[in-house]
This record gives sequence, structure tokens and C-alpha cells, in this order.
Amino acid sequence: MALSNYTDLQTAVKDWSARFDTTVANRVPDFIRLGEERLWQRVRSQWGVEFATLTVPAGQNWVALPSGWLAFKRIRSATEPRMEYMSADTLEDLPYDGDPTKYSIEGGRFLYGQTPSVNLDLTIKYFRHPGLLDTVATTWLLERAPSIYLYAALIEAAIFVKNSDKVAEYGSLLDKAIDSFQSADLSAQISGSRLHQRRR
Repeated sequence: MALSNYTDLQTAVKDWSARFDTTVANRVPDFIRLGEERLWQRVRSQWGVEFATLTVPAGQNWVALPSGWLAFKRIRSATEPRMEYMSADTLEDLPYDGDPTKYSIEGGRFLYGQTPSVNLDLTIKYFRHPGLLDTVATTWLLERAPSIYLYAALIEAAIFVKNSDKVAEYGSLLDKAIDSFQSADLSAQISGSRLHQRRR
């Protein structure tokens, strides 16, 4: 069967779980939602990278994280080509002048290492959540690796019916599917580059 959207995935989860009673069938949207939580804690791909400008307002050292933010890939300013993470408590203890090369994250906010006197634009690359399937119908990950969604949802279904053997089986399949996808994703990114040897 085709497995390209939310409706297809619901049908596949029912078929693969081999449970057609209403108690389980009615829970399939829950299994998918819980599976999404599981997989988006782990999956990072070039397909999910967004480019944006984050503006720290004058007189404060923070700004809300972008919508759908999962993790930063790179942050730079006009003067700093790459900024480095620092724990929020350590950032708070910086001297009065702060440090323009540092940032932190806390409470859904990006914390900057200084308090700028004028608006400060930061150029960012970040991994963005593509949206939940019950609202967007499909995502780049479902199109490219539907097995990841399927196995994640089947783990939750197996947990629900208390089948520990299936939890282990689908857990192993999910691990392999994510590793395979991310390995292929990385290989694709470097596929056009030449091998460079460093001279001593």
C-alpha cells in the first residue's frame, strides 16, 4: 500500500499491529502522536534545516526561539562567524560587558551573551519541526522514510497492549531505520565533494 500521508499511516499501523478491535483502532492517532514525540527527539536532517534572522532587541539579552525550533545548526552575527553555547547559569554570571561569542537557551528563549544597545540581527540555521501529521497531513520525513513513522507508532501500540516482545522488536527496527536514514542523508550531503588530503 502507499504510505505517503496521515491517513495511509493510520491504516498501516492498524494492519501491522494486527489488532482490529475498536479499543486499539481508536487509539491509533494517539500512537502516531506519541511516536512523533519519540522520533523528533532524535531525527535531524538537512531536509529540516531552516535559515532565518533572529533579532535581539536593544536593551535586553533574549529573544523567543523560532517557531518549531528543535536545535541550532549555526549562529552568527556581523562580527562573530560562529557563536558557542554556554549554560544559562554560567552566561548569567558573565562580567557586566558580557561576551558576544556566547549564547544559551532557557525557557523557550535564546539568551545572548551581551545586552545590545541597538537591535542585533543574528543569522541562524536551525532544525525545524515539520509539524504534526494530524495538522499537516504529510512531511518530508514521511515522504522519504515512512518506516520511521510506522515503527515509532507501532512501539506505542505495543506498549499499550503490553507486548514487550513487540516493543523490543519495533524499537530495534526504529533504531536501524533512523541510523540508515541519517547515514544516507549525510552521504548525500558530501556526495559531490572531492577527497582532500591535509599536508603535513
